[in-house]
Amino acid sequence: MDRAQPFIKKCLLVKAFTDPSKPIDEKRLLDTLLLQPTDGGLGRRLKKRKANLLKVDGTSMQVKHDNYRVINKNSKVALRAFINGARTAAAQANKIASEKKLKTREELNDYLKEHHLDIYSSLPRYEQYEPMYTTLWSSYMRELLNLDDGKAKAKPTEQAALQKLSMADYNGSLLVVSKSRNANMVGLKGIVIWDAQKSFVIVCKGRLTDTLKLLPKKGSVFTFEVPVEGSEPLQYSIIGDRFNFRSADRAGRKFKSRCCDDLLYYIDDDTL
Repeated sequence: MDRAQPFIKKCLLVKAFTDPSKPIDEKRLLDTLLLQPTDGGLGRRLKKRKANLLKVDGTSMQVKHDNYRVINKNSKVALRAFINGARTAAAQANKIASEKKLKTREELNDYLKEHHLDIYSSLPRYEQYEPMYTTLWSSYMRELLNLDDGKAKAKPTEQAALQKLSMADYNGSLLVVSKSRNANMVGLKGIVIWDAQKSFVIVCKGRLTDTLKLLPKKGSVFTFEVPVEGSEPLQYSIIGDRFNFRSADRAGRKFKSRCCDDLLYYIDDDTL
């Protein structure tokens, strides 16, 4: 390609030199100077086409439903309806027990089965979610912490355990509120049925009826235990302010050690 091509002079050299002809006259340009043509976006179009073919072929690594937003919205509506229905049913059952002077759970269940079957079927049941903790979550956590056959032969180091616990899934865990700015929350204990972004939805065991509780993460400290065979369970505490993420987002997030001045109120019991 000619070094003195008008395109080079008018479009390139004019931006760098007052006199575009100067580098040409001084023979400062090499004979190997070439202007390579672009592909006109062909590479981008081929890449997009390849991604579409992979999606159709079923070999794509990320599969996303076309109506993902609708499904996500409907799932939130269904979860909200379930929580509200369960809490309403528990409140109505307790009211009936007070009016009819029913003292035991068996008496209340028998009465609801006979006269209020809709309320009975909507009641949350702690034993229904108990296998989530005893069977699924406990074994999952032991495997995550590298406990051999459930035995604490190789107890994980503090730093390694904290990193794994920060990315763990707490759906099915048995949490206890050990500290909280809300004094009414302290001591609440239950199995997590949903780890939301800013709260834990737990099912608590009651005397007459089991209830659902929404525990805000902010301003609370939660304690849980990992059962270990032949030894005392491993006990850990998590600070809710550092868990204001969805479990799916937290799994791929690497937490870093940083200033914790915003958590100093946890040290002073008078502020809790």
